[in-house]
Amino acid sequence: MKIALCQVNPTVGVLNANKELILSKYTEAVSSGAELVVFPEMVITGYPIADLLYEDGFVDENMAILDAIAGQTTVPLVIGYIHKENGHLFNSAAMCQNGKQVYRYDKLLLPTYDVFDEDRYFSAGNELGLCEIEVNGENVSLGLEICEDLWDEDYDRNIAKELADNGAECIINISASPYHELRLQERLALVQTKVKEIGIPFYYCN
Repeated sequence: MKIALCQVNPTVGVLNANKELILSKYTEAVSSGAELVVFPEMVITGYPIADLLYEDGFVDENMAILDAIAGQTTVPLVIGYIHKENGHLFNSAAMCQNGKQVYRYDKLLLPTYDVFDEDRYFSAGNELGLCEIEVNGENVSLGLEICEDLWDEDYDRNIAKELADNGAECIINISASPYHELRLQERLALVQTKVKEIGIPFYYCN
């Protein structure tokens, strides 16, 4: 399976420009033969967005843009956005394919420190991110994580292992982790530890 990790730099709050960036890079990836295209956490809105969540229509517009992007998909697409349901907001990942959204995963572990005070805004998901896509006539089981889910052992939980134990053939983590010196090395070491533990491929899109 050929996977494109589109590690783009969206602009916080500029939804339509982010939409065009996503569609441009998705089209480029598909044209290059990608069979799965992956974008970062909350790429439609940018991150962190803080109190923009309370602006009239902001969350609804981001969901409408997700629908518009999904409508233009052919090969599977994993993309981060904000989902609203029954008065709750979720930091979510959508799986889109063949013109529609086919699956949604809501982030399980919400950070409560520094600029990542997500517990203030979002509700936590309650189900593992397991979904299937079809590639070259074969079903592939994907395990989805969003950023903090990778730091699961800080929460007395090992989500990557849970996904592998439940049949995931690879894990995709979408993140929006800001840069600081040596962060790449830290992330690499963390992911390598996970791979050694669970024995399946791990894809990290930041």
